[in-house]
Amino acid sequence: MKLPLASVRKLFREDFAEDQPIVVDRANLPAEAKRWQMVIAAIDGCHVTKHPGDRDSRSRTLCRFTIPNPDSDDQYLRRDELRLEYDSEKRLTLHAYRYRESQQITMVSSVDELKNFVRHVLERYARRSAAENKREKIRGFKSRAIVAQVKKLAKEEQFDFAATTDTRKVKLFVKLANHEMIEIQVPFKQFEQVLPKLKSTILHLRELYAEGLRFKMQPVGRLPWTLDWIEHESL
Repeated sequence: MKLPLASVRKLFREDFAEDQPIVVDRANLPAEAKRWQMVIAAIDGCHVTKHPGDRDSRSRTLCRFTIPNPDSDDQYLRRDELRLEYDSEKRLTLHAYRYRESQQITMVSSVDELKNFVRHVLERYARRSAAENKREKIRGFKSRAIVAQVKKLAKEEQFDFAATTDTRKVKLFVKLANHEMIEIQVPFKQFEQVLPKLKSTILHLRELYAEGLRFKMQPVGRLPWTLDWIEHESL
C-alpha cells in the first residue's frame, strides 16, 4: 500500500466494528480461499495477488490483495499487500505486513467492512493527489516567475542561461564565459525572499568574474588537511 502504516491503522479502527467475526470453514479451505478471492476481486479498487506459498497446507492466507493508487504508475510490490487470513480460532482477520512481520491485525465481521475500508483508502489517495496537484501548480507558478525574471535580465545584460526544476527548487545555470558557468539554486520555500535579490546576485557574480575573481562552492569537509580554520571568535 502507498499509505503510511499509521494511516492504515487509523482506517482499520474506523472501518472495522467489534461485531462477531466471520468464521472460516477450515474443512474446505480451497473453496474458502477461492470464495474470498472472488469477493475481493469484486470490490472496486482491489487487485488480487498470488503467491505460491499460499498453496502450502500450513498457510493461513486465504487471499492477498493490494489497493493501488489509481493516480500513480508505481509498480506493485509485495510489501503493499494486505492479506485475509484465519487465526487459531478460525476467525477471519485482515493483516498488513512489513518485512515479513505482521504490523496490524483486525477481525473481519462483514464484507461491507472491507468495502468501506477500501473506499476510505481510495478517498485518502484522492485527497493526497489533490494536495500534490495544488503544490505542483504553486511550484510551476514560482518556477515560471523565476525564469521570467532571469530571461528579462539575460536579454538586458546579454548572457546565456539554462534552468531546471525539481520538487524543491529551481536550478539556474548562468554562463560566465564560453567554458564556465555558475549554478544558483532557488528553493521554493524561500521564493519570496530570494526572488527580489536574484537580479543583484547574478549581476554581482558576473561583475566579480569579469574582474578576475573565481569562486567555487565546496563541502566544508573538502578543506585541505594541511590547513586549519581561522575561527572568528579567536580574532
